[in-house]
Amino acid sequence: MSLKLNEGFIKTANLRLGALISDNRDDPPVIALHGWLDNAASFSPLANFLSDIRLIAIDFPGHGKSEHRTGANAYHFVDYAADVILAADALGLEQFTILGHSLGAGVAAMIAATVPERIKRLAMVEGLVPVTAPPENISDQLRRHINDTRKSASAPRIYATIDEAAIARKRAGDLSSYAASLIATRNTVETPEGYIWRTDRRLTMPSPVYLTEDHVRAYLSKIECDSLLIRSNNGILKQWPDLAGRESYLQTARIIDIEGGHHCHMDDPESVVKHLSPFLNRT
Repeated sequence: MSLKLNEGFIKTANLRLGALISDNRDDPPVIALHGWLDNAASFSPLANFLSDIRLIAIDFPGHGKSEHRTGANAYHFVDYAADVILAADALGLEQFTILGHSLGAGVAAMIAATVPERIKRLAMVEGLVPVTAPPENISDQLRRHINDTRKSASAPRIYATIDEAAIARKRAGDLSSYAASLIATRNTVETPEGYIWRTDRRLTMPSPVYLTEDHVRAYLSKIECDSLLIRSNNGILKQWPDLAGRESYLQTARIIDIEGGHHCHMDDPESVVKHLSPFLNRT
């Protein structure tokens, strides 16, 4: 059995967010949050093996079919948490399970720590916290961000076909051809000249400020709900030294190690679902 995902939009107090939402409105809601420069379609492979939940895969602002932040507003990590809570409000969800991959896993963890009364369960795939920086680097980081905002935006690259855009996306990250095609199909738009990315190019700018290690420890230590963390042997949690060891801050999470890469939920969804489905469907 699988979930059929339908195109949808969620109008929050701030922005109109694109989403892929399954039909079964009476099943327990699970809000799914994708990784940086990915989109809601990244959960389509998992949906083929899930059942008995109402999956709500959201495009973060600036990604997929969601609106971009207006004016000179930057894409702060913590603002994504507010976006998701506002989306849950708009959907009338008092309590829900939250599932995140990569960036989305970090946002999901922050939400679970911030509004614990609303989160039933927390599932994280190949992600846990954002990259941190020591406090003494804060002014240098802001300087980098400001300098980038001064630069004139270059014209968007034009691709003759979606396949060409998918090849470029594959080269930019740990993605199979199949996964890159899913991302590119949702994240591009056709123009008279060809295909361009919908993605807000400000997403690639340096963040104006990073959380510190103390911030991350404080957030993760406040997570009280039933939690699951799935790590891949060739994923970022295993391969990036800056992200190593943060699992020790979690009080309640079950940690599962599997074979695969960072986008294991797209490239080998059955291996992820084997652990994820029983967790999401637990009564």
